[in-house]
Amino acid sequence: NIETLGEKFDITKHINDHIYMFGGEVINSTIELTNQNKDKVEKIVETIKFFGPTCWFQLRDSKQQFIEEINRGINNSSNFVIFLSNASIASFMVKNEISRAIDQKAKNPNYNIIPVVIEDIHPNSLEIIKLFLGSLNWIYEDKYSNYEELVLAIFEQANIEVHNEESVHSIYSLDKEVERIRIESQNRLFNEYAKAYLDEVFENYSNPNILDVGCDNGNNIILRLANREYNSLIGIDISESRIAEANNIHQSDKNTFICCDVASADFFRQMFFHMQTKGITGFDIIHISAVLLHLDNPDDVLKNLYMFLKPGGTIFIQDEDDGANLVYPTSKYFENCFYIWDHSLESGDRRMGRKIPILLKEAGFKDIKLKSTTMSSIDFDGKYKEELWDLYFNPELWATDSAQYFDNYEAFSMLDGIKEKHSQMKDNYMNGNIFLTLGVLFLTAKK
Repeated sequence: NIETLGEKFDITKHINDHIYMFGGEVINSTIELTNQNKDKVEKIVETIKFFGPTCWFQLRDSKQQFIEEINRGINNSSNFVIFLSNASIASFMVKNEISRAIDQKAKNPNYNIIPVVIEDIHPNSLEIIKLFLGSLNWIYEDKYSNYEELVLAIFEQANIEVHNEESVHSIYSLDKEVERIRIESQNRLFNEYAKAYLDEVFENYSNPNILDVGCDNGNNIILRLANREYNSLIGIDISESRIAEANNIHQSDKNTFICCDVASADFFRQMFFHMQTKGITGFDIIHISAVLLHLDNPDDVLKNLYMFLKPGGTIFIQDEDDGANLVYPTSKYFENCFYIWDHSLESGDRRMGRKIPILLKEAGFKDIKLKSTTMSSIDFDGKYKEELWDLYFNPELWATDSAQYFDNYEAFSMLDGIKEKHSQMKDNYMNGNIFLTLGVLFLTAKK
């Protein structure tokens, strides 16, 4: 801090008004920042990291010798991104950095300088900066609907290949130990709610033939069939390892578990073969628990399943809908949790429950009924109350610690804050100071 004319000038703050960032796919970026622009550029930087390039970030990584760090960053990078705002254009230091980048481009024609306009520029400032950058292709942040699209435009000009662009939709990492723990907890908890509704279904059938779609390792459907009479069970799942486990644990004369994608043409071949082997012509009950929200094409799946249900048969579906979630008292912690769920590729379509009645109707099902809409923290004590919390709010169980499992970096970046506050929030919940209602729907329909 320097005392000047009785006023304190904070040189550290001035230094921290700049961002310089480069990495393996090297990008160097710079800006004079207002607080609003600082938040914006930090999100852009995090999105760049999300897509693969390693980044050197001024606010975090610069330790000392500020000017030397800037020069080193510009000299060692292969791309220079200048974020244009009224403040950055007016900055003497930023103009020097642009001049340094132009010198680098003169030495190396493959060195890219990419101007990104992040706010409306005053006409006078615009004329000044065009003296430096007028011949380059400018990117305008307001032309893109989100930061991902903006960053992809930057990458295109920088000739950077996107490493995390491959689709990871509907990933469901059941082979991870943490996911196995979560699924077993979910099965026990949801069964407490499903039991009464399954009783109503089974009252209509004597020794039914059952198809379980998305059976995992078979534990859930076997739990739900405990003390129930049935003729045969076929479980189907896309995971080879989980089907192998199901056959090892639960296979019997009644039970068969097969690995197949219910949305594929192979599904029909497999089903006809196993139905013929068991001597059945159709299923009395089709059971689907927390599966449709993870599928890209649940409408096609329901149409396929309709063909294998006997006339008069019942499809029983359990799925989730966050529109029924209620928390009191509300807090940023829960808002962030809900946001993370909504953008987690492993969490699936968090609004699937509300869509199912229409999907069932379009697939040809009749007599569609909604049986239950919520699970509540006051429904349970002790172990089950704790399991309800952990299932939804313990980030060690429901959150994958990798950005590739989220559709944007912002959701992934919230995890650290959730982890820091988790123990405190859980204690408040277990002491009865937080009320939760969470949206889980049970539906039945007939053929």
